[in-house]
Amino acid sequence: MSQSMASDRETVSTNSVAPEGDNAVQIGLRLRASDHSGRAIVSNISSVHQSSGMAFIDFGFIEQAALSEAARSARASGDGKQQIVDGRLECRIAMGMADVAQLARQLQQMLAKAHRRPAAAPDAGEHMMPGPQTSLQ
Repeated sequence: MSQSMASDRETVSTNSVAPEGDNAVQIGLRLRASDHSGRAIVSNISSVHQSSGMAFIDFGFIEQAALSEAARSARASGDGKQQIVDGRLECRIAMGMADVAQLARQLQQMLAKAHRRPAAAPDAGEHMMPGPQTSLQ
């Protein structure tokens, strides 16, 4: 079942890189939540599509039991037919390609930082990264 986790924070602060031609500068950025945008959306699957210079990023949720059953059924049938699993689209985001490139850089920086940390328990409020066997695409 999909869950929305409410955030107690009203703002999100981060350092962002704003492109200026070939040069990039660091700026402070504060995003204030509006309506229900401050709630985190739980997603265990994502999909990216490109159209007309925009990227559409879909975040969805599929029940683990449905995934397990589909995998079990596919292995049992062995006929190579693609299984169709129903999930729920939780959020769709449309971004320009420059913004997608910036997001990719930020995600790479975050992953590099996470891999440099010792394998100690995560800080409060921080989530452990899932292993490769739990990642869906």
